[in-house]
Amino acid sequence: MGFRQWLSEIKEKIKSGKLSELSIGRVSIEQPELFRSLDVRYRFLNPRYPREWLTLIEKAVMLNPDLSQMHELIVDLANTGHRVEIEPENKALSLEINSLAEALNADSLINQLFSQLVLYGAVSIEVVVDERLKGIKDIVRVSPVTVFFLWNEEQSQYEPYQWIGTKEPVKLNPYTYVYIPLLTIDGSPYGIPPFLSALSAIEVQEEVRGQLKGLAQKLGLLGFLDLKIPLPSRAPSETDTEYLQRCNGQLEELAKAIVENIQKGVLLHYEGSEAEFKEVGANASGVREIIELNEQWIISGAKGQPSLLGRTSGSTETWATVAYEQFVRMLQNYQRVIRRAMEYCYKLHALLLGYEFDDINVVFNPIKSLRPDKDAEVLKTKAEAVVMLLQSNLIEKEEAKKVIEEVLKR
Repeated sequence: MGFRQWLSEIKEKIKSGKLSELSIGRVSIEQPELFRSLDVRYRFLNPRYPREWLTLIEKAVMLNPDLSQMHELIVDLANTGHRVEIEPENKALSLEINSLAEALNADSLINQLFSQLVLYGAVSIEVVVDERLKGIKDIVRVSPVTVFFLWNEEQSQYEPYQWIGTKEPVKLNPYTYVYIPLLTIDGSPYGIPPFLSALSAIEVQEEVRGQLKGLAQKLGLLGFLDLKIPLPSRAPSETDTEYLQRCNGQLEELAKAIVENIQKGVLLHYEGSEAEFKEVGANASGVREIIELNEQWIISGAKGQPSLLGRTSGSTETWATVAYEQFVRMLQNYQRVIRRAMEYCYKLHALLLGYEFDDINVVFNPIKSLRPDKDAEVLKTKAEAVVMLLQSNLIEKEEAKKVIEEVLKR
């Protein structure tokens, strides 16, 4: 059955009053992993990934240079500053929201929310309402590591709980707790952390770094010293084992003395000894390629492009521009999640204070373009096209004004 035929049949059923034949509400069912247990703690849904990976991402962002730089880049570029638009305009409510934003230190709070979204794939906050129900007093972040979901079969929805250690789980208030995931897997309410796929590459990188550290301690950065010591003469009364032990002991003592002297810029050895310095620089390029390849894996796992972090090898200017544009689209998706969270808080604050409004919108300033001159040319061309349509009486003045406003927003 084609879509048009299906749509026409729906219209006929509505006209004939046969609404009972239409599906009212949801027909499909959710299929979470339900565990029948008297204890609520054993009925929580688990994410599709091990929960302890969230703490691994936390540590990796603090310790791994590539992930730390990606994290900082996302927060710095995504938080472009914002304004709050109230429909219809209300100066008194605008002052109240500005006062709340100052009390919350909204710019810093939004930085923290972007960081939370990058680390855990979701915004998780609780609104602290004034005891007299006169607005919002504070907004606190709730670590997603401690948040668990339970499927309510009667209401067909997921209910959030916080569970820390051995304490009893606490059911979070659905009116004051906000959990907005960036992306989820079907049948799971948990957000997918954007940096999740970078963990495997980090494991490889740590292994390579450990080997390089051990290699540098043994060989140095430029090479190593090959020192040949004359074999000591063997005493007639020595057995093979005793002679071998004495030789090994002498080599160990000489090695310690030589290392100490080399660090002082001096090399002492017996007459007849041969010293030769052997370079390892010839193989450095292969090691560098391995390191660069692993860094690319990590950056790609963090949903970025190497050119964004200054890795220009094998990247053209055109591809760098495409990579930046794609990165901007990703940041705009992040901004939408933060917008919804902040809008909920501002709306709740206004409702508690008794204000009437149609809508409250959080609008982020545009992310800086990589090619502002070309963008300005495109904007000029679009504006001229609208003016021509207006002069030709193809559109009305109000319609032209709306089109221009839409163009400027983009």
